[in-house]
Amino acid sequence: MPTTIGKKLFLLTASAQVLVLALTLAFLERSQARRWEEHLHAQSAAFARLATPEVLKVFRGTFPPSPQPPPSELRELLAFNPDLLQFSLYAPSGRLLYASPLLGDDAGVAVEVLAPPTVERLQKPLVSLETLRLSSGARVLDLVHPALGPTGEQILSLRYLISYAGTQQLQAAARADYLRIALIAILTSLMLTALVARRVSRPLRQLTAGARAVARGELDLKLPPLGQDEIGTLAQAFNDMAAGLAAKHRELHDKNRALENANLELRKIQDHLVRAEKLAAIGQLAAGVSHEIDNPVGIILGYAELLRDEFPPGDARREDAETIIRECLRCRRITGSLLGFARGEPTRREALDLKALTAETLRSVQVQKLFREIRWVTRFPDKPVRIAGDPDKLRQVLINLLLNAAQALQGQGEIRLEMAAREDQVEICVADNGPGIAEADRERVFELFFSTKERGQGTGLGLAICRKLIEEHGGTITASASPEGGALLRLVLPLADEEKNFDMEENNSLG
Repeated sequence: MPTTIGKKLFLLTASAQVLVLALTLAFLERSQARRWEEHLHAQSAAFARLATPEVLKVFRGTFPPSPQPPPSELRELLAFNPDLLQFSLYAPSGRLLYASPLLGDDAGVAVEVLAPPTVERLQKPLVSLETLRLSSGARVLDLVHPALGPTGEQILSLRYLISYAGTQQLQAAARADYLRIALIAILTSLMLTALVARRVSRPLRQLTAGARAVARGELDLKLPPLGQDEIGTLAQAFNDMAAGLAAKHRELHDKNRALENANLELRKIQDHLVRAEKLAAIGQLAAGVSHEIDNPVGIILGYAELLRDEFPPGDARREDAETIIRECLRCRRITGSLLGFARGEPTRREALDLKALTAETLRSVQVQKLFREIRWVTRFPDKPVRIAGDPDKLRQVLINLLLNAAQALQGQGEIRLEMAAREDQVEICVADNGPGIAEADRERVFELFFSTKERGQGTGLGLAICRKLIEEHGGTITASASPEGGALLRLVLPLADEEKNFDMEENNSLG
């Protein structure tokens, strides 16, 4: 899943804020810890200045054994510093005079035997501070305070061992407060960052969705105003771009439609020219075929008929003669179709009732053997359908279409013949429930010598002749699939002028 700019902005901003907060709070925590330690040092030094004269008053030159606790009045004074662990007295020469047992709240904490202060520290006239780290990890402040006599000479040095435990507790409390503050600050900053990232990423998502919509072709899309900043300016520029693209797309669409119409017209002209060239070539071929083949075929046919009559029924030679006769007749049909297609006789135009012509043609074919087991479904208009055309050629077209349908059904099935007048045209549909015509062959069936029938059963001229005759009448013929699953041939012919404007009676009278 790709990382969006909102997520990136959130992660980067949140990371920067967390890092800054962490560094700031770490710096404050370290600074506060140093302040607490400095406070402990200052407080311990002040305590030593206060306690040292009192300690000298108590001992007055006599020092009890080290394990013996100090007098009660001295213990009360030392109790003011709860972090004091132990104090001891040293001569300037470094000799230990007295070492108290563990004192204060940390009396139960074992303090390992520490090395005595150096002579240099003991002889210093100033307070000396050092921090010692025990093997247990605890820290102890080692404070050496000089004790001066009446004349100002140094007579003793007091060593105070002060625990860091109280300071560490304060530091831990401060650290916990900083952590709580950091947690609250981080959560608050994350929420604010999420809101800012969402506000920034929302218009970007709208721009992305708009760009994808434009890529899908939705050029009328218009984004709502997205503010007065750079993103709002970008949204306005996007709307201007989409409007410009829509205008260019409409212009290109209009030009493309005009080019398609021109291309369609050119294709029609090209098809007419190609068919005209084929007609001219076939006319020359048909003339030669009719003179060069018909006569020899006629002679062969005659001799074959004579041979057939000489052989008795059941003789294998009689069947061979009948095969010769059938093939000769087939050659005559082919040459006759070629001549009829290429002859180019002018089409007669006379007023006729296409409904009556179609019904008459249907009655004439229904009596033939091929159509006897066909189920017929017919639908004709209630009124006559007036057109101008050649009845013989139109009858030839209808018979050819009905024969093709019956042959596709092999004499058994359903043929639907329907006629409907719409505006200035009449439409005739011939449909069957046979195997149909493959989609790739629905235009090729009108080409010369192309046939979907088995070899020897068709010449490939029938539908080509039908298209030629229909186009001579100013109409069109197309092939498609019928709702029943078979083939559907649709004829469209123009109505006569009088049919376009008036409902005419049989006598064409207006009165």
